[in-house]
Amino acid sequence: MTSRRYPAWSRRAHRGTDEEIIAELSKAMATKDDEAIRGLLHRAVTLVIDSGGHVDTASIPLSGRSAASSELVALMTEGTTAALASINSVPGITLVRDDRVVGVITADFRSGRMATVWVVCNPEKLRHWNR
Repeated sequence: MTSRRYPAWSRRAHRGTDEEIIAELSKAMATKDDEAIRGLLHRAVTLVIDSGGHVDTASIPLSGRSAASSELVALMTEGTTAALASINSVPGITLVRDDRVVGVITADFRSGRMATVWVVCNPEKLRHWNR
């Protein structure tokens, strides 16, 4: 009997805590590991980015693993780091560039994967992070 090999992103997600999944996302974003990011996303994921028109990102919600993971990798421009943080009392990630928070990420989870991912890159909404 032969064993089929499926890509890592298509295998059943581990049932880690929200904090563990967010920590994995932070690591995958830091290394721009598109496959690892896809593995953390629900098959019907929606990515919502609030840039306030200040950042060159998708202006409408994106659906699907490929589109969402590509956009998350694209956020990691040169000099951007990802760090774990508590955002509105939930586990999240801050994106930092030149000692300034340029984005925050939170998510809702379903079946051990991220079902909705919110990214706020709007500088107006990040002012309190950069005082």
